[in-house]
Amino acid sequence: MPIATLRKLLAALAIVGILLSGIGVATMMIFGSRGQQQEAVTPVRKPPTPPPPSVPTDKEFLIGVVVTAQNCDPAGPCFYTYTIDPKYVGLHPFPESPFTVEYEVLGGHQPQPGKFTVAGDQAEILKDVVLEGPPGAQLSARVLRVFEEPPAPAAEPPPGPAAEPPPGPAAEPVPAP
Repeated sequence: MPIATLRKLLAALAIVGILLSGIGVATMMIFGSRGQQQEAVTPVRKPPTPPPPSVPTDKEFLIGVVVTAQNCDPAGPCFYTYTIDPKYVGLHPFPESPFTVEYEVLGGHQPQPGKFTVAGDQAEILKDVVLEGPPGAQLSARVLRVFEEPPAPAAEPPPGPAAEPPPGPAAEPVPAP
């Protein structure tokens, strides 16, 4: 047998061996691991629980100042009419009880104190407040503190008649022996 024929025969045998081993591995991957497969478990995703309601801190409020009018006297000071624009930037919900935010408006001749009360999701603010300041003043506000309103005092009971003993059996006189 010539060498060329032997080489061709060995090459054909190697190709057949490679094909059979490939088919065997593929068969094992498809059918052999069926009992070992685990079902893919989809993780249950829960939204994060919101933080509990609490009184905000002074850092959770930003207060803008909107100047609505300006009246400047050439020989004297300017009078600025402004309204505040509070914004809550915190993440937790407000408490059930009302709370008060104290702030001061800067930019006038003196800082002007102010406050507003928040009940639920509504705030009671003052509008068109007047501040005296220099010409060209830039008004700004900063929060000083936030505190919870104390609960309203309980109503006193109305005055009534003096307490009388409850009615009961009346004592009967007993004759002496």
